[in-house]
Amino acid sequence: MPNAPYLPRIIALITHLRAPEGPSRMARIVREVIPDYQARALVEIVETSVSDLRHTGKALEAREDVDLIICSGATAEYLRRHITTTILSIHMGEYDLIRALDLARGRATKVGIVSFQQAHPELDAMASLFTVDLRQATYTNFEEARQQVRQLADDGYRVIVGSSTAVELAEASGAQGVLALNSDAVRRTLDEALAICRSRAQSAIQQQRLNAVLRNLSDGVIAVDAQGLVQSINPRMVELLGISAERARERPLAELIPELDISAALGKGESEESRLIRAGGRTLVANVTPIIEQDRTDGVVISCQEPTTIQRADRRIRSQARPRQFTARYRFEQILGQASNFRALLELARRYADTDSTVLITGESGTGKELLAQSLHNDSQRQAGPFVAINCAAFPETLLESELFGYEEGAFTGSRKGGKSGLIEAAHTGTLFLDEIGDMPVSLQTRLLRVLQEREVLRLGASEPTPVDIRVIAATHCDLRGRMADGRFREDLYYRLNILRLVVPALRERSEDIALLASAILARLPLPEAAARAGRALLQQLMPRLETHRWPGNIRELENLVERAALSAQVLGSTKGQDEAALRRLFPELFEHPAPTLPAHEVTGEAIDLRSVGKAHETAYAREVVEACNGDLDAAARQLGISRTTLWRRLRAGRPA
Repeated sequence: MPNAPYLPRIIALITHLRAPEGPSRMARIVREVIPDYQARALVEIVETSVSDLRHTGKALEAREDVDLIICSGATAEYLRRHITTTILSIHMGEYDLIRALDLARGRATKVGIVSFQQAHPELDAMASLFTVDLRQATYTNFEEARQQVRQLADDGYRVIVGSSTAVELAEASGAQGVLALNSDAVRRTLDEALAICRSRAQSAIQQQRLNAVLRNLSDGVIAVDAQGLVQSINPRMVELLGISAERARERPLAELIPELDISAALGKGESEESRLIRAGGRTLVANVTPIIEQDRTDGVVISCQEPTTIQRADRRIRSQARPRQFTARYRFEQILGQASNFRALLELARRYADTDSTVLITGESGTGKELLAQSLHNDSQRQAGPFVAINCAAFPETLLESELFGYEEGAFTGSRKGGKSGLIEAAHTGTLFLDEIGDMPVSLQTRLLRVLQEREVLRLGASEPTPVDIRVIAATHCDLRGRMADGRFREDLYYRLNILRLVVPALRERSEDIALLASAILARLPLPEAAARAGRALLQQLMPRLETHRWPGNIRELENLVERAALSAQVLGSTKGQDEAALRRLFPELFEHPAPTLPAHEVTGEAIDLRSVGKAHETAYAREVVEACNGDLDAAARQLGISRTTLWRRLRAGRPA
């Protein structure tokens, strides 16, 4: 059965000249109101005399179940000096007084109003509206109230309005008393009391949560006030300092941690991080943070850890954390293209994604080799692992070695303390993408070959290798066979990489995709709708030239041209005759007469006879056909219409001296 909700206990304390024999008028008013609050609070009426007020207040405080006391102003002022329980005054509002005056004017022509501490000037302003003579008097203690009431009575004010104590004083002086406090005033005060109790309950819940957090922190935490006295300490700090929580509280921090000077934090609000101190017979790393309240330093929070804990956390983070950049963003579904040769490539790549074998991707620069590699990773069983891409042409040889393989501490001058894991290790359980593999220095190719063969990496300066579980995808725009022939690429590494092969067609070989790609590129640009419409119109006008362009920069070049067209479309004007000259100025590459170039061909289609190709391109074209035939010289020679010997001679003739 769920616990019943906690109801705050509120005491309505009513003070009299002497203890009444039965319920007083004020007690009856409170009793009428209590039923309206029985679901929200436990309201209890306590009546006492002025002489017993202090004793009664102490007794209520000792009960420890009283959340709040409501009473008249003078009683509240007196009790606040003697007890710590929260006390709320029942205030006389102007409307309450007007109702009391309405009752009093039927009894006398002269009416006195006795108020605690301050009068009601608005009543003086309204005096002409009343048919009685009004006089206000104030008091700050019981004896002063007695004097004011006697003076009013002596001056002929036969009806006196005020609190229950003022009413009793009036009647003791021979005058009539009219109670200014009514049920509305009691309700207002009870509502305010409930609001205070709710706020206090919320603060208590927050404090409980804070204490729970502090109890479960692995750091030791201690809080001190502006005077440097300990206000709070969590169990971990108790353990670190070797002192009980009860003994620590309200003691100066300087006694517990003499080495820790917090004067700068208290005086200037300055934080201090990672300071080594000695405390409790231990070496600790301390962080000092000031508590700022209303632009004033109100205390300090100190958190402490043992250095060994920080070192363990640092090692754990370095061994487990994977940099955010080691992720693959692209998938096969995002790669656009409808050309038959390109769709065949994607279908083959999807099948390769299901395996764990090494893949070699070849193709010209700008054809999207890395997009294909990322898609292979994201479609594989390693998709939850890292995708580490390395551009082998982007690093100097010495730097590439340390970045790839990592190093041990002291492996070379300037090496990081503790050593550093390499990018191959970072790819553990995922995919290692070696872009521009053809530009890797030969000296590193030998070390990479061991990684591919043994699936282990040896850091610089290390004696023991580290096993790695990786899949390798390599990419190049180079003619690896040509580089093998002139000794710039290891043959054994080539055959280790060339297990699964993907040849990405150049953009000129998939001209039917240019319109689709241009439209997608334009849609990604952050352009206003008007500029986008103008860009689409201009691209449509340029499309015949786009489809026949040789695209040496492939899709990167297309992206540049599309962005240029989008930004300049609105400047060109609308007349085609005028546009022609402007188009030539803006897109000169589309209007140049192309030099003799390699003919486009499909891997599976018939090759053009070698004798029909200009001599300047014989060797390059011959190598392209050999690549398409997966290195089979006999098949390549048949497609080129020459003998195998002639083909070999052509390939040898094209080698650099």
